[in-house]
Amino acid sequence: MKYIIELRRIRDFGEIINDTFTFLKQNFKPLFSSLLVICGFFVLVGTVATAFSQLSVYDSLDPGVKGDYNSTLKVGISAAANGFVMMLAQFFIYLTTLCFVAVYLEKKGDKPTAQDVWGYFKYYFFRSLGSGLLLFILLIFGFLFCIIPGIYLTPIFYLILPTMIMENASFGYSFNKGFRLIKDHWWMVFGIIFVCSLIVSVSNSIASIPLMLVASLRILVSFKYLSIAAVIFFSMLQNILLLTYAIPTIAIALCYFSLQERKDGTGILERIEAFGTHADKADDLPAEQY
Repeated sequence: MKYIIELRRIRDFGEIINDTFTFLKQNFKPLFSSLLVICGFFVLVGTVATAFSQLSVYDSLDPGVKGDYNSTLKVGISAAANGFVMMLAQFFIYLTTLCFVAVYLEKKGDKPTAQDVWGYFKYYFFRSLGSGLLLFILLIFGFLFCIIPGIYLTPIFYLILPTMIMENASFGYSFNKGFRLIKDHWWMVFGIIFVCSLIVSVSNSIASIPLMLVASLRILVSFKYLSIAAVIFFSMLQNILLLTYAIPTIAIALCYFSLQERKDGTGILERIEAFGTHADKADDLPAEQY
């Protein structure tokens, strides 16, 4: 019997973390297929940008070019390009994962295809990009004012795009609803973001730490060509591991659904309306829902 994860239900902290990995396990293949199709370009470009940035930094440490203006400029440009590509990659991964969850909700548990997710992605791309830029600017101002406002706004801003995509809502509506949903639940959302971000950071360190160590070997001439190949390999691994940002995105989506249920009870109303009309599918829902 196929087990369908009921998205629209109230969850506590532990349930959100557990169901995040349950959802990831059940949808691993279609989710990462969609991520590779939509975000694969950034994996390739990110690999080039990361490798170039690392090699530029350690080339600048060569005593023969140390302090050279062109070398310093090269390091600055490569670092800026790498940072820009990584930010775009994270945005694409965040949006793609949210669209995947939205399709899963729409199809009532059937496996979303890359084509389905791409249709949602195209529809919400420019709306989400503009909203994301505005939220990023507001967040920068928040951190400039003694850091604390920025920390307070972060969990709220994380709920805005899920609201926009799951409800096909405007930025203004989603912005206001983010503040409404977070009321009395700020610490739970912050904790989930922190835990999931920590998991992602640890997984990414698998590539980033060896990358820094291998790139440092370029200081030794005898390891120069070996280190170039290793830097490229670990740069690619680091960019592939960026796809793990899907984990906190799924958790945030489940946070949104849980808080939505607490405030509006949308899922309960849907099940009451559907009661008796889909008796053959009743067993697919979690036992605690009945």
